[in-house]
Amino acid sequence: MIIGTGTDIQTISAVAKMADRTPRTIDAILTEREREIYHQRRGKRQVAFLAGRFSVKEAYSKALGTGISQGVGFQDIEVLVGEHGEPVITKAPQLDQLSVHISISHTGDLVHSLVILEQKMSDTQTALPVAYHRPAWLEISGQALKHNIDYIRDLTGTKRFCAVVKANAYGHGLEQVVPMMQAAHVDQFAVAAMDEGLWLRQFGVTEPVMVLGITPVQYVAELADSQLTVPVSSVAWLKEALRLLPRGAQLHVSVPVDSGMGRIGIRDRQELTEVIQLINANSNLIFDSIWTHFSTADTTNTTYFDQQLAKWHELVDDQAIPETTLRHLANSGTSLWHKLPSHDMIRVGAGMYGFDSSQGSLPQRDLHPVMQLKAELVHVKQVPAGNSISYGATYTTTTDEWIGTLPIGYADGYPRSMQGMTALLPDGRRIEIVGRIAMDQCMVRLPEALPVGTVVTLLGRAGDQEITLDDLAQQAQTIPYEIATSMAPRLPRQIVD
Repeated sequence: MIIGTGTDIQTISAVAKMADRTPRTIDAILTEREREIYHQRRGKRQVAFLAGRFSVKEAYSKALGTGISQGVGFQDIEVLVGEHGEPVITKAPQLDQLSVHISISHTGDLVHSLVILEQKMSDTQTALPVAYHRPAWLEISGQALKHNIDYIRDLTGTKRFCAVVKANAYGHGLEQVVPMMQAAHVDQFAVAAMDEGLWLRQFGVTEPVMVLGITPVQYVAELADSQLTVPVSSVAWLKEALRLLPRGAQLHVSVPVDSGMGRIGIRDRQELTEVIQLINANSNLIFDSIWTHFSTADTTNTTYFDQQLAKWHELVDDQAIPETTLRHLANSGTSLWHKLPSHDMIRVGAGMYGFDSSQGSLPQRDLHPVMQLKAELVHVKQVPAGNSISYGATYTTTTDEWIGTLPIGYADGYPRSMQGMTALLPDGRRIEIVGRIAMDQCMVRLPEALPVGTVVTLLGRAGDQEITLDDLAQQAQTIPYEIATSMAPRLPRQIVD
């Protein structure tokens, strides 16, 4: 259970000036072991480290509900550097009773810190474990995420940016990316399911949260209490919601229009008119938005896109929609490759995470991948010619080969179809995945004996080479979305910048 969250933003240059004016500030903020790390760094990295520790300690004290100097001092909190550069808290008040989640990210001259405090679970409680003690992890780039948000916002000229964070933020990790999205000033969030919205509220999100999927009507009281915007699927749903809504409660609603996706939404003009009239006639309903979803916006099929847009106008034009009700039609594909039908708001998922959802079929956009997948060699051996590797004996060594084992498999979201795919050594050399990928491990053929602990990049850049989500998707004969959203919860997510 989350018992406290704290955020803090510091200006790096301001912290540098403070340290220059009063050198004792460094000793006041940093513990002895932190000062050792500080003095090992030079220039901007040194100042950024100091500002980051200043910020994260402020955030920790806020999460406790005290604040620095209100019973908690800078020397009471120590944050060192882990094996992969991640912040590791080694000393803090109540650390024996709490699970602490830390994020420190740098954007330009600003450092952003987030601390989440959770009550430690008892032995009888259960939770999905995160494999922090296994060297396989996802790296999440805060700078790439902010770049994509700013780029798409500027490209479209939209008034509002809705960040779609369904499916654990497309596999990137809600805890990691939501604070970075807030720092990038997104206007609201969208999720697929009510429970994802409730999680955001428990996490401390105060921005509007829109549920995109249909929610059973019996949950309207909880939806109203949590101020989640829910889609109206039909006149019958809306009438039942009004019957069940507690007296005095207000329910935020949106109206999805099926212009040709064929999934959810109202597709009859008369029913749409009745829904709008019912909403307008009831003061306990707040008409947040009306919207649709284009099914071919990221393809070369502009004819069907135009048909959907025409259907939208046929259904929506001249309806009694309040001026305060937002109209949002643009998903990532529409935002990146079409003139916006409405500038009220865009809903962006794939593009924000750096996916080219067109998979190269449309003009390239300046999107930066946010996710990288890496693992370390945990075992290296020379296997004589004629020996088989992994299940099914589908790969047999043809010469004496150096074979390395990576602690990652299809249970982590790296599919079995990646057999034969390449991965990258730190210098950019490509190595092949050999043998079937197992649930928790896979093997690679190495060019020579390499030390245990060598980092292998399965998704991302190393040297002058890169493996993209598109590359993995083509190997698996699927789409980038499926690869990213399959990344398992047990993979640690590390913010790298």
